[in-house]
Formats: sequence, structure tokens, C-alpha cells
Amino acid sequence: MGNMRNATVNQKTPSKWMLLSIAQSIFFLFGIPILCKKHWDAIFGSLSDEVAECLLIVSATISTYVTFTFVMLPIYWMQHPFFEQYKIQNDRAWPWLDKSQRVREGFWALSLRSLKLTFVNLFILLPIMAFAKIWLSKVTGWNNPNAFMTDDEHWPSTLKNLVDLVATIVLHEFGFYMTHRMMHDYPKLYKYHKVHHEYKMNTTLASQHNHPIDFILSIGGPALLAALVVQPHSSTTFQFLLCTLYGNLDDHFGYAFPWSPVRWFPLSASTEEHEFHHSKNMGCFGTKLSIFNFMFGGYEQYSKFKGKQKKEQ
Repeated sequence: MGNMRNATVNQKTPSKWMLLSIAQSIFFLFGIPILCKKHWDAIFGSLSDEVAECLLIVSATISTYVTFTFVMLPIYWMQHPFFEQYKIQNDRAWPWLDKSQRVREGFWALSLRSLKLTFVNLFILLPIMAFAKIWLSKVTGWNNPNAFMTDDEHWPSTLKNLVDLVATIVLHEFGFYMTHRMMHDYPKLYKYHKVHHEYKMNTTLASQHNHPIDFILSIGGPALLAALVVQPHSSTTFQFLLCTLYGNLDDHFGYAFPWSPVRWFPLSASTEEHEFHHSKNMGCFGTKLSIFNFMFGGYEQYSKFKGKQKKEQ
């Protein structure tokens, strides 16, 4: 990984691709709520709030994962120079193209295991956790009784939507940072998290390659707890899920695309950081944001690596 591409420059350097990133973010923030309001009743109007929320959480998660996995498959397969210029570990061949038969066979075995773990996590554990979150919200009273209302009185204003969305994202980032760091700091927890680190070079399959205990504690848990605390409208929850899932997938693309809508703004973390985390198994404990790595630590080894990289250039 000594020749890792400078993803921070690619993703935060002003360019035509940054304009595309900003345009995607604008659509995400202001266009999606308009589309949601237009179709929300048709999708969820006949369902109880409990069933609607569970359906929203599970369907948004699975459909986003499946969609972007299939989008990335031809990119991995074609090896087109346009995309390969953004490959992060550009000094290494993709494992399915490695000269070593052992490496190639190991990759396909790992990929099969990823599919099995993804099925367990997304199709079994996630619905259970969603129902648990809904039950807990009723028990604690931390629920929004108007979460699926679409009339003007209850549909969130632009400001309300932005405030709740940012609050949910920041709370989730904090929860992920803390649980992720715990997974590394405590051997009894790391024995579960080390499954995720079987990937030293990421593809989208790595994004849900988690031991079920790891998935509960550091993936699904922080996301659902953030939504429980903020109690946003369901359309805001939908945006939060899309942002979180895309950020997780982007962490594991293996490419630092300069048009990524979650990497261009101040305090965003680069895709390269999570690739570094996988290859070195240390530091960079956040996902979409850099603030908690700065506040509580996580950039020590990464900063040294970047410093060494700059000297070699």
C-alpha cells in the first residue's frame, strides 16, 4: 500500500467533479423530500406506522446495497482506465486478477462468505433490530406519532428536515466512531470485528462483511439509536439511511471517486482513510466525518503515513 493514491486531493480539490458532487448533494437535500412527499401516501398510506417504519428501514437498506453493488460490478470487471485512475491501492492488482492462484481462490471464497454474512445481517438481523427499535420507541415514548403524515402541517419544513438530518448523521457518526474504536481496543470484541478485516483491499462486498455481533454493535445499532433519539419524520429517516448506506459503500468501493457526494465538504472523511484502516488495521475510526478522529484520536498513524507519502512524491 506504499503507493496509495492521494484520495484527499482527488475528492476535495476544486474541479468539475466537485461541482457534480455538490449538485448531487443539493438534489439529495432538497429534491428527495419533494419526491417523497409526492409518493409517500401511495407507498405507506395503507400501512400502520410500525409496519411502514420496518418496511422503510429494511427496503431502503437492502435496495441501496444491491443497487450500488450491481453498479460497481462492471466497473470492477472492465478495468477501464477512466475508473482505474481513481483506484486507491494502485500499486496492487485486484485480488481476482492476482498472479497467485492462492490469492484468487482466496478472494472468491471470501466473496462467497460475504454473501452469506450479508444475507444474515440484512435479511434476518436488520428486520429484528428494526422491530426492536420500534418497540423501544413505544416503551420509552421516544417516537414521532406524525412520522408518516404527509399533510402540510406535519411534513417537515426544509429547515426542520436539515436540522434533524444533520443531528441524526452526527449522532450516528459519534456512535459508530465509539463502537468501532471499542471493537479495536477490546480483544473480546475484536474477535468479532476481525471478520470485517479479512478484507485488506476493499470491494462493495466488504461493506456488509461483518460478524453478526459486530453488525449489531457497530453497524445497525448506532444507526437505529440515532434515529430513536432524534425522532425525525420518516422522509428524513429515508434520507439518513441513504446517506449512511452510501457512505458505508463508498468506504469500501476501493476507488476514491472525485464525484462522491459524501466526500467534498469540510470535515468529511476521505474514502482513502477507510482503505488505510483496512490495509493497516489501525486508526481512522470514523466513516463519513473526520471530527471525532480529530477530537478523540484516530489520525495519528494515518498522518504519519500521509507525511511519508508526501516525502516520497
